[in-house]
Amino acid sequence: MKKTVFSYLLLLTMFAASLISGCRDPEAEKKIDGNLRAQLVQYKQRKDLDKNIVILFKVNEDLSELHHEMLQKNSVNINANIGPIYTATVPAKNVYNLAKMRFITYIQSKSKLNAHQPDSTRIKDKD
Repeated sequence: MKKTVFSYLLLLTMFAASLISGCRDPEAEKKIDGNLRAQLVQYKQRKDLDKNIVILFKVNEDLSELHHEMLQKNSVNINANIGPIYTATVPAKNVYNLAKMRFITYIQSKSKLNAHQPDSTRIKDKD
């Protein structure tokens, strides 16, 4: 009886853990930049996964009509590209779906390049 109860509790715990983790694909997770993953966790906590975000993604082949259809089904709006690197707007909830696509090799959030701190360019007055 104790083994059955223990097995049942273990099964329930594993099921709950899989629901909480969202059954994420580890290979897909590797494609997503760490900063973007953290951003997605924040959106999930705020229940704001429908918010559109701007991303950069890299592909390993030219996009065909089928690729474009797959992207459209995930509400991806491509803004521009330079070779295999694309910028796009996508709902935050669909980023993991993109990462599962074989032709996409990397995804990151679009962020501003801060080459220096604002204070590092100021000349300090000597008194």
